[in-house]
Amino acid sequence: MKKTILKAAIATALIVPTMVMAEATLYGNVHVSINDFDTASDLDMTSNTSSIGVKGSEDLGDGMKALYKAEFQLDPAEGGFTGGNASNTASTTNGNALTSRDMWVGLKGGMGTLKLGTMSSNYKQMGGKVDPLYRTRLEGRGFLGTQSSDLHGGRGIDRGRQTNTVQYSSPKMGGIQLVANTTVSGAADETNGVGVRYATNDLMAYLDWIDNSASGDAVKVGGKFSAKAFAVGLQYEMTENATNDEADYLFLSGQFNIDKNNAIILTAGQASFTDAAGNEADTTGVAVAYNHKLSKMTNVYVGYGDRTDDDIVGGVNGGDESLFTAGIKKKF
Repeated sequence: MKKTILKAAIATALIVPTMVMAEATLYGNVHVSINDFDTASDLDMTSNTSSIGVKGSEDLGDGMKALYKAEFQLDPAEGGFTGGNASNTASTTNGNALTSRDMWVGLKGGMGTLKLGTMSSNYKQMGGKVDPLYRTRLEGRGFLGTQSSDLHGGRGIDRGRQTNTVQYSSPKMGGIQLVANTTVSGAADETNGVGVRYATNDLMAYLDWIDNSASGDAVKVGGKFSAKAFAVGLQYEMTENATNDEADYLFLSGQFNIDKNNAIILTAGQASFTDAAGNEADTTGVAVAYNHKLSKMTNVYVGYGDRTDDDIVGGVNGGDESLFTAGIKKKF
């Protein structure tokens, strides 16, 4: 009898922690590319938002769940050291082995989801949905300059990864969802944003607005249609900063699926800048890439991009630049 009780106690001690942690998921990706810019004499290697994180939920009963996420960026190319090629610094972890990304805690129930912490703003959330080269060196928000970089990247109360944020997402009703967020940072100028999403099996559309009285406001509209053989995406942005400089962005994407493992990707777009003095300039960017899935969790790709900038007083520097890149991405 004592042996039976002892066995039961040991089994319980082993099973209970497993049950408690059953909703915790470790996830991440390691993504490295080799890049050849025509303006540089040598090749360089960069990490492209490699990260590791844990996320999960706890059932609180009565249809309520507690949610959490803690994610960190890592740099397998530089190893967390930024003493090498200066051109790499934009994608490294700035000398740290890990830097924080999305970190939040929240509650989810019948009335929607409420999250507190650091997370993608409503404005940033959909930019990567229409860019099949998102988080590569050929993404629209980066080298190509065909999406607003500040509002789709960076970290802060007025950047893409929004800090000190309260975000509410409504339940989906008829494919429609509302997302609203505000910052609570103690600053004189907080950031407020709201977005509407509509999604079916093959169609997605969205409208987003965001505003910070110190740094400016922006509105964008976009969508994506997906079929078995192809997908096309479109996004248009209108932004204005606190000094009345304006920038409009048009981004287009297309993906042709040769089969379930191979795809050809094309993106193109233009950014039109106007400063407070009325000076105008355009940035035009195009990219083409070939992606091959080795498995559901691993893919390799090669791509080429070209960007042309006009001159503008106090703004964009004129010139042309092209980039060839090849990378490997492994999810886990």
